[in-house]
Amino acid sequence: MRKQAGICLAITGVLFVVILIPLSFSYVDYYDYGLVQRKSTGSVDTTRIYSNGRYLVGPDNKFIKYQADAHLEHLNSLGVFSATTSNVSIGLAFQVDVDFTFFLIEEEIGSIHQEQARNYERVIMSRAEEALKNVAAREVSFSDFFQARKRVEAVFRAAVEERWETPPSLHCKMDQFHLGRVRIPDSVAAKQLESRVQNERNGREQFLQDAQIEREMTTVEVNKIDLETQKALRTARARASLVRTKAQAEARLLRAQAGINGTRRLLEAVGIETQEHATAYGYIKTLRNRPQLDLAVSYLSDNGIVRTAPA
Repeated sequence: MRKQAGICLAITGVLFVVILIPLSFSYVDYYDYGLVQRKSTGSVDTTRIYSNGRYLVGPDNKFIKYQADAHLEHLNSLGVFSATTSNVSIGLAFQVDVDFTFFLIEEEIGSIHQEQARNYERVIMSRAEEALKNVAAREVSFSDFFQARKRVEAVFRAAVEERWETPPSLHCKMDQFHLGRVRIPDSVAAKQLESRVQNERNGREQFLQDAQIEREMTTVEVNKIDLETQKALRTARARASLVRTKAQAEARLLRAQAGINGTRRLLEAVGIETQEHATAYGYIKTLRNRPQLDLAVSYLSDNGIVRTAPA
C-alpha cells in the first residue's frame, strides 16, 4: 500500500511539473516589449523591460506588451488656422493631412506604464494635434502652406517633437513625418478668390489713374515745350525786326548823309552859292523824285535857244 501510494505521488508530481513548466514560460514577439505582471495580484514589475524571446516567468506571471516597432498614425483633415499679422483677428481656416511614425523608447517602457498605461497612444496623438494647431496659428502664414511646404513640414515636425518632450515626457521619439494634402474650405476659397479679384480691380484702377496722370503730365510737358518754342520764335522775330529796323535806319541815315554831301558838292560844282538858288534846287529835286509827277526842265543853251529836257 505504501509503495503504491508513493508511486501515485510520484506520478502526480511528474504530471504537476509537466503541466506547470509550460505554463511558466511566456513569449514576447519581435514587435513587442514586455513587462511582467503577476496574475494573482495584478501588480506589474516596471524595473525590467523584456524584448523578443521566451522567458521562464512562472505560472502566476504574464507579459503586458507594448508595441516595439513603428507606430503609424494619420491625422486626416485636421483643422488649423494660419498665422495673421493682426492682434484682433485669427487667420484663415485650413484642413491638413499629416502622417507620421514614432517609436517608444525601450528603456522608458516602465515609465510609460506607470504614467499612462495603455492610454499612451491617445495622449501622444492629443499632444501632436495641440502642437500642430498652435504652431500653425503662430508661425505659418497663408502663402506658406502652398509656397513653402518643406519649411512648413519642418516647423510642424519640430513643434510636435518639442511638445512630446515637454514635461511630463511621453517617452517616445519621432521617426518619419509627412505633410500631406492641404485643403481650403469652400467659403474661405470663395473669399480668397473675391479678394484676389478685388486686388486685380484695384490694380487696374491704379494703372488707369497712373496712365491718366502720365498723359496729363505729358500734356503739360508738351505745352511747356510749345510755349518755349513760341517764346524762342517771338524772341527771334523781335530781334530780327530790331536788326532790320536798325539796318534800315542806318541805311536811311547813310543815304541822307550821302544826299547832303552830294548836294553840297553839286552846288559847289555848278557855282550855286546863294541860299535862294539852293532852296530852288532842293525844291525841284523833290518834285522830280515824285513818281506821279511828269516834269520837264527848260534851260537856255549857249546859242540862246530855249531847250526842254525831261526831268
